Amino acid sequence: MTKTLSLMVLGLLIFSVGIISAETLIAGEIYNADYSATIPGADVTVTCIHGGVPSIKTTTSLEDGDYSVTFTETGTNACDNGDSLTVSATKGGLYGSNTGIIHDNAFGTWDLAIVNVPLVPEFGLLIGSLTILSAVGIFFFVRRG
Repeated sequence: MTKTLSLMVLGLLIFSVGIISAETLIAGEIYNADYSATIPGADVTVTCIHGGVPSIKTTTSLEDGDYSVTFTETGTNACDNGDSLTVSATKGGLYGSNTGIIHDNAFGTWDLAIVNVPLVPEFGLLIGSLTILSAVGIFFFVRRG
């Protein structure tokens, strides 16, 4: 009987701590451009806007491309139900970004957002400038004719 009572008290204690320390989980996977493979070792930055104040956390994607970060729901560095977030990732010459919204109590007392990010090659300064100049040149060539 004492064991049962002790287990009930322990369960109640764990449950009450879970309610008091509710958190927000943001997770997802980092993919290549066509979502055919995951990318391990990408640098991931999660920016959550809570009450107009950005909260930022960083991590690295795991061997299977997964990443996750947690925020508290209140106080400094908070992220809560309905807040918007941006997840950006880089690896080598690849870059990607995606947005999401926090969903309330999606996993017990935890709020949740799942944001997957595809990585595509970044344009360098030279390539970007050449692309813009080419577009302007073609525009004037077509207008002239």
